[in-house]
Amino acid sequence: MITLLSFPLFSILVGLSTADKHTGPIIQNLTEAEVEYANMYWIYNATERIMPTAQGPSVIDSYQKLDYRFLLPLAERMAGITYVGHASRLRMVLERARNRETLRIGALGGSITSGHGVGGGEFTYLQYFMDWLNGAMPPRRRPPSSGDDDAVAAEAALRAGRALQAGGGVDGGWLERRRRRVLLRNKAAKHEFLNGAVPGTMSGYTSSCLTHHLIPGADLIFVEFAVNDSPLNSWAPEGSPRKPLERLLRKLLNLPSQPAVVLVNMFAMGPSHGNYLYTAERDFMEFATYYSLPTVSLKAAVLPSAAVAGAEAVSLGAIFNGGLNHPGRGGHVVITELLITLCLDLLQLNTIRMAAAIAARGAPGEGSTSANVGAADSGSSGGPLTMEELAAVAARPLPRPIFPGNYGATQDTCYIEHQLQDLIQQPVQGWEWTDEGRDKWGYLAMAPGKRLRLKVNTQVKSVGSEGASEPIIVQISYLQSYRILGTAKLSCESGCTCTAVTLSAYDPRPVSVAITSDIKVTQHPECLLQLMTGKAAKARAVNASTVSGFSSGWEGASPTGSFAYKFKLIGIVVGEDPGATEGTVSFVRGNTADLFKQVQALRGALA
Repeated sequence: MITLLSFPLFSILVGLSTADKHTGPIIQNLTEAEVEYANMYWIYNATERIMPTAQGPSVIDSYQKLDYRFLLPLAERMAGITYVGHASRLRMVLERARNRETLRIGALGGSITSGHGVGGGEFTYLQYFMDWLNGAMPPRRRPPSSGDDDAVAAEAALRAGRALQAGGGVDGGWLERRRRRVLLRNKAAKHEFLNGAVPGTMSGYTSSCLTHHLIPGADLIFVEFAVNDSPLNSWAPEGSPRKPLERLLRKLLNLPSQPAVVLVNMFAMGPSHGNYLYTAERDFMEFATYYSLPTVSLKAAVLPSAAVAGAEAVSLGAIFNGGLNHPGRGGHVVITELLITLCLDLLQLNTIRMAAAIAARGAPGEGSTSANVGAADSGSSGGPLTMEELAAVAARPLPRPIFPGNYGATQDTCYIEHQLQDLIQQPVQGWEWTDEGRDKWGYLAMAPGKRLRLKVNTQVKSVGSEGASEPIIVQISYLQSYRILGTAKLSCESGCTCTAVTLSAYDPRPVSVAITSDIKVTQHPECLLQLMTGKAAKARAVNASTVSGFSSGWEGASPTGSFAYKFKLIGIVVGEDPGATEGTVSFVRGNTADLFKQVQALRGALA
């Protein structure tokens, strides 16, 4: 076994493993060089390290700034780019950035990508990368449209509380949507991005609730689950921890926008026990090569070099000082510089090919861009692929899943917030759609004997296809709290069949969480479920191992006498793996509900 974690560093990180906020890097017992680099990483500013392009072919526009002052040595950066493949989609996305198009970029992952251990999302690799992209290849400013004056007037009318009259009247919703679009256009030109990472989640959670976490019309997506997904190596057809990630990757690659997907493999000392091999990354590389996903690796860039004192910039204390379960800002800086190096290298490949095409045609280089340079010899020279060839490769269909039949659902599988309302069958009596003043929505009943009926599509496989006859796991998410709450019985009324289960909303621990319970259901396009409130819950012991984290974002008001029967339905998650014995979502994070609101707002603003 390759163990790299020294005892002094391990003991320091254990004591700070749950720290969410830091005022500086953890520097106890670090060497002078480690402290120096840790402090440099702490104040890292990607924008200040961007430099104008010194020289290059005329296909590069003068506004671009494609030189960069790296902190990480080249050898470590090259070691950390663990797979490139043909990178057709990423190369095309980068050319769009070079042509000044506005890109939409998303990130999916766990607490590392969301910013734990470094002080928040503004100090993650995603934010640093966006700072670089906006500074090096900013999008073209959109010229004012003829309707902007009307929209400004609409905003003024909204502020004054008046209705704008324009040949009839315009409703407030229209005015608000118009205002958002104008503000989006008029602000400083930047690429759009959304950090959709949720702490304490694995790829199965994100696969099920993908539409709640991903920026609409994504062009580039970073995926970071090497730390959170199980490190156990298993490619067995049943129950493999790798199946959810493959479903997620296939969903992303099959999106209509044909986004580029990049695997970001992070590393943390706690989950890996300081062991180079004890991580999901080695299995993720199979997906990288099979689906040709460019991949960067923190451990590949840092650990081999640190083991032989190769470069002070990647000494362990300089990188892993954000707590036991997260790298410090140095880890995010390393990933940032790996991504920038990858992008600049791919842009250089594109430039070489475009320059060769221009020379082959005898065309003057002035004013030429990748948008009007095509294939000169269709790659017969063995050089980098042309844009036309890249487009053809990017448009290829995906190969069959590594796990037979592991295609994932094509319909929505995660119903929370207002999407839950679409499942409800009328009439509804005794249940109230409410957020209880906390902006966390669900259906609430306060008395026994109240029925709620929901129609769900549980047909995740086409009728007659492999796996279509096997049951799937439907997960019911509901509020569970230490307050004296009630119970509800869940059963299948028609379409599908299942064994009824009784759900208890009581938890003796001083927490309130959106817990999930599994129920095995047959597949049917119109599965009618019934939820019936029952008697008050009795105090009971709870297996804490079934809950992977706590959230205070779902609590309701203070208890009253009727709370003995309170039951609140938060959402439903439909499983994607026929024959599975358990679901992939242990509890619904409040972050998912918050991100869903951001996605909805972006969808309206970017429309």
